[in-house]
Amino acid sequence: MAGRAHRTTLRGLALCLALISTAACKPKEAPPDFLGKAASKPSGEKKEPGPLDRVMPTGTSVIDLKWLSGAIPEAIVRTGREQGNLFLPETTGGGIAALDFDRDGWTDIACVGGGYADVANRMMLGYGGSLHRGRGENRFEHVSALANFDLSGRYSAGIAVADYDADGFLDLWITGYSIGQLLRNQGDGTFETIDVQSIGLEDPHWGASAAFFDANADGLLDLYVANYADWSFDNNPVCGADARSGKSDKSSDYCGPREFKGLADVLYENLGDGSYRNVSKTAGIEDQLRGLGVIAADLDSDGDVDLYISNDVDPNLLYRNEGDFKFTEVARQSGVATNDLGTPEGSMGIAYGDYNLDGFGDLWVTNYQNEINALYRSNGQMQFQYASVHARIAQTDEATVGWGTAFADLDCDGDEDLVVVNGHIELMPLGSTSDQRPQILENLSGKTFQLVPRKNTYLQTAQGSRGLAMADFNRDGKLDFVVSRMHAEAAVVLNTTVGGNALRVRLIGTRSNRDAIGSRVELLIGKNRWMRQLVGGGSYASANDSLIHFGVPQGVLEAAKTESPEDPKIQVEVFWPSGTSERWILANFDQEWLLIEGQSPE
Repeated sequence: MAGRAHRTTLRGLALCLALISTAACKPKEAPPDFLGKAASKPSGEKKEPGPLDRVMPTGTSVIDLKWLSGAIPEAIVRTGREQGNLFLPETTGGGIAALDFDRDGWTDIACVGGGYADVANRMMLGYGGSLHRGRGENRFEHVSALANFDLSGRYSAGIAVADYDADGFLDLWITGYSIGQLLRNQGDGTFETIDVQSIGLEDPHWGASAAFFDANADGLLDLYVANYADWSFDNNPVCGADARSGKSDKSSDYCGPREFKGLADVLYENLGDGSYRNVSKTAGIEDQLRGLGVIAADLDSDGDVDLYISNDVDPNLLYRNEGDFKFTEVARQSGVATNDLGTPEGSMGIAYGDYNLDGFGDLWVTNYQNEINALYRSNGQMQFQYASVHARIAQTDEATVGWGTAFADLDCDGDEDLVVVNGHIELMPLGSTSDQRPQILENLSGKTFQLVPRKNTYLQTAQGSRGLAMADFNRDGKLDFVVSRMHAEAAVVLNTTVGGNALRVRLIGTRSNRDAIGSRVELLIGKNRWMRQLVGGGSYASANDSLIHFGVPQGVLEAAKTESPEDPKIQVEVFWPSGTSERWILANFDQEWLLIEGQSPE
């Protein structure tokens, strides 16, 4: 949300420093069969065009989208701003999730409801939220009442999705102002709201985002909650331009995060009997900052899952997993705590992906107005380099406040593009607007990004967006998405891009956690290889569908057939959180593959 200071006077210096850093600090060389290996050739050696290399004329793109207006009209995040109180919880909005809760093969959508203030009783109350069952043919059925989906017990903010009790059905953890909510999927199309205090999930603070992951590889899903700020009815300062100039003794706009102290995040251990235990202090989770986003991923490729937390006007955190529920905070020495000038930013959304195709997962963070969104390039050993300027992210920057985000190969050309949704927290922001247009950053062969032209209604429309969840709603092999919006129905956006091939994979762990969170998946076709990882959390306060999606250029398939006409060798290798790996040889791209740990034919 945050850093109010303008940085334009230092941007020229930042560019120079970034170029110097790029020349001096080369990342660790990638495995030889990854597509990005060509980028590490000596400068004097002529580089042959790779299978993904292409030149896009400026201002053009094949990526196309269709907004399904009215698809889920009940999915609205209401914040209580109509009351005129200007309370901080009204600014951060709420998340959204894509999941198949009823296991019918179609992706469903769950949206938080937000809430409102009961000023007289000094309480933040909740709206019910909404649940929508996918019915195919781009249709959704509102089933909140039928499914006992009701979030009105608390002011709701974010959604984390996982099968926490390993019964085969996806459950929901809902963050919000004060204690969270747990909805257990009963497997019959309905949810049961659990008394969270009775099972140890009792932290009373304002949770913004959360991530399920297996911290100690015991097959049980633990839970990390990123807490935000210490706002309360008693701690509600007067803010806004009129108040600062002495023209009013009442707030004329929302307060910024610097007016409030941060809160300590919480790590819960899954005890395996349906209950959890707060292990934050013994695990080393003690920083008291303004947390908004969290992603759980194996960032150093050592087989266990680490944690990266985006903080508002505070340095971001990276907790390296040392095993046995011990974590060490290493964000600054790893290069992901701040921007390229060493300044903390107002960070919200997080995404993980291999943007430059070198086999190492990179980090992407959305930031506040007049701050460039941060791209951190990994060398695979918990070391990252700030790459926003080098990858031309700066050229796509606008006066936006970024929230939900994702790496996604929208055009199925083999490299991952970026989706960013925006919206300001202030009613009258200086140099910007409250509603803001979303952005698609097209990846150009793993080297740079360009802003996709706004040739469709969705990208042309300014909106108060917050959460983002990716999914293939119509099962056509193209990644679609849904976006939660402030006081407006959630936007369901279909990917109508023409062409391209895609391989879709779902995982089930047996020795590993059933959701297989933390699994690394590699696709091999001929001499080419791509990497994905199934992560916990990410985006902003939202949950992507657990689908592993690979876009593959037609040229790669043709080359593989030429090398081996009878057997083009489409192979998928899964590195499970349990420490085992398996390889499957797949027949085609025309279906969604379900891979179960321990059932590889190899």
